[in-house]
This record gives sequence, structure tokens and C-alpha cells, in this order.
Amino acid sequence: MKKIISSIAVATLFCLTLSAQGNQGNFEFGENADFSIRKGIFSAETISYVAFGDHNLLNADSDFETNKGKALTEFFMNIVELRVNPYETGMFTLGVDFDWDYYRLRNTYFWQPDASKEKVSIASMEGSGLKRIKRSRLSVRTLSVPLAFEQRFDKFTLRLGAAAEYNFPAISRFKGESKDGATVKEWKNGEHFSKQIKTNPFTYNVFGALSYGGVGVYVKYCPVTQFEAGYGPQFKSISFGIISGLGM
Repeated sequence: MKKIISSIAVATLFCLTLSAQGNQGNFEFGENADFSIRKGIFSAETISYVAFGDHNLLNADSDFETNKGKALTEFFMNIVELRVNPYETGMFTLGVDFDWDYYRLRNTYFWQPDASKEKVSIASMEGSGLKRIKRSRLSVRTLSVPLAFEQRFDKFTLRLGAAAEYNFPAISRFKGESKDGATVKEWKNGEHFSKQIKTNPFTYNVFGALSYGGVGVYVKYCPVTQFEAGYGPQFKSISFGIISGLGM
């Protein structure tokens, strides 16, 4: 959490500094320049959009592909964004986003960290001493830096770009019921909990979004596996969802 707060603070200070410089007036490009950067070309925006979506796995391990649940969800929001408007309806953006991805398994399967708490695998309820699995969730938190081009067409807004990502270690959480009837909630000191499962720390994605009046759809493709080989399920993903606030 300290790393997240520090990154947000640095990005915010950087963008606000550029915004202040950009609003001082026109910047001439030489004595004979036939153009200048108009006042207000730079701007810094905070929380400009949020998005919710579903992951679709590509090239996934067979166990994960077979036993995954329906709730492979993604949530991300823009924390701060620097915008450069070279002309009235178009802009280039550089932002900082916070992503939160969830990977859940079907009712009879759960995520099982090993003794080191750095690796996770798919385990079956059979022979585990459990009578029911209420929830088994693997979550990944990511700070991403998207670079994009945005074009507005009346009420429509089109955005295309790519993002560099830094992934924090994944967290495995569990809630179930043992055969003696006891409910096991989020075993923070037990075998089903870990907050240090190794991810690939640096990944990237490409994305596109189309909105109308501030609400629209997005698609995002990540061609890099999210977990280090041997430490978690291997897969690539493409996600679709709803985006709100874009173009407002």
C-alpha cells in the first residue's frame, strides 16, 4: 500500500507541475515559428474514468481452463492523467491507473498456496476435509501507465493505446465450511491464504475504448502471462467491459 500511495503522489505532483507550466500562456517555437502552443494545452485530470469487465482466458493451463468460475472480473480506474490537446477534438494522454483483477474457481475447486506461500495451484475439495467451498479468490493488484490517443466525434469518444504494468504479488483468499460444520473465513494464518504469490512484475497490454456521452465499452489484450512460470496458472487474456467517464 505504501508503494501505491508513493507512486500516486509522484505522478500527481508531476502532472500538476506540467499543468501549471502549460497554463502560464503561449510558448513560441522560435522567431519565425508559424504556430505556438495555446494556453491550456496541458491539463491534469483526476479520476477521469472507471471500468468493469470480464476476463477471457487465452492459451490457459488445462486445469485453469476447465475449472475456472464465471467470475473472472476486472476493475480499473484512472488515478491521474496528463492530457495534451494539440487540437480541439483530439488529445494525447499519459495516465496512472489502478487495476484489480479477480480469478475465482468453481464450487468444488479452490486455490491452494504451497508451504512457501509464493506458489499457488488448483486443488479439489475431495479429500481436503472440506464440505463446502463458498469462495476461493485469487486477486492481483496492478499499477499501469497507459499512453493513449483520444479522438472525439460529437458525443462519441474513441481511445486507443498501450500500457506498461507493474503487478504486485497476488493474494489468495478462501472461505468454506469444514466437515464438522465450522465455517472457515479468510484463513489469514492458514494454508489457504497468501499475499505473496509471485506474479510477473512487469507486463503490458494494448487497449481500445468507444464511448457515447461518457459511457461505453472497452477491450484490452494482455499478451504476457500474469504469473511467473511455476508459481501460478499460465494464461494470456483478453477482457471486455463497460467504461464510464471517458470523454466527459
